[in-house]
Amino acid sequence: MEKAQFHTLVVLQVKVLYCLFAALGLSVIAVLDLIESTNVYAAVAAGFSVLLLLYAVYLLMRGHKRASPYPEWALVFLLCLFTLFGMQHADQATHWIYFVPGYVYFLFPFHVATYVALVYSTALFLLIVQEYDSYLRLQILFTYAACYLFAVMYAMLNERNNRGLIEIINTDPVTQVYNEYQLQLDLNKEMTRADRQSSELILVGVAIPPRWHTLKAEDYEQRLSFFGKKLKRCLRKYDTCYRLNSDNFIILMPHSSSDDAERLQEDLLDDLAGSERFEGLTQVKVVQDVYLPEDDIPSMIKRIQEVLSNVQ
Repeated sequence: MEKAQFHTLVVLQVKVLYCLFAALGLSVIAVLDLIESTNVYAAVAAGFSVLLLLYAVYLLMRGHKRASPYPEWALVFLLCLFTLFGMQHADQATHWIYFVPGYVYFLFPFHVATYVALVYSTALFLLIVQEYDSYLRLQILFTYAACYLFAVMYAMLNERNNRGLIEIINTDPVTQVYNEYQLQLDLNKEMTRADRQSSELILVGVAIPPRWHTLKAEDYEQRLSFFGKKLKRCLRKYDTCYRLNSDNFIILMPHSSSDDAERLQEDLLDDLAGSERFEGLTQVKVVQDVYLPEDDIPSMIKRIQEVLSNVQ
């Protein structure tokens, strides 16, 4: 299993477990509400519990495929609607507002969740100011602020951990440059930007000496590690280097021209020619390719791979 697929699987399992635990908690709330004869809130709690169970089943059925965001938006919308309108008719609905920030920050990316939570919190604040006396108002707002702060702290830590994990997953451990999966992600963004800004996008392909492929694994990785460092030294600020599954390398050069690619090629070859650490460095092949509007990601990578194969 590839690292990226493993990361997707872990995220899926965490979401499913969260839905199951939340459904269990809501089931307990539904039973308690039923015992207290608050049948409406018992029905709402039971309804949300069933929806979460169905959503967990939906996630499991989708597996590695990208799940539609509409069920998540629907659940959040229903929860926000219920709490805001319910608070105007019964105090029991107040307890539900503390659940909203954590739920929102768990389901959505940090920046999206922040917008949703701020809009909801603003509407909630105006409602509380109008509907409750000063003592109860202060109590509700303080408790909600504590829950909101906890949710934000959780989301920020989770965001930082995810970035670190993605960095590890998408970085080649031998050369410390990005791998082919990250190339596909970045190439998609840069192609979109190039189309939008009508700017040039250059891909530089670098093929290692053919003789290296016959070496023992340890010697081969030593040379790849050395080669990766050399490549990174020649990059400009906005250039990015990737190791392909074929062990060739690609340098992504946004907002660049063929002259920029030529200069990078000259700098790299001069740097390699001045090094005597490993044999065969002068046999490195460098080619370049320009993004065209009709290109897609697979065709660009395939084309530059074919050019590299022909020059070896």
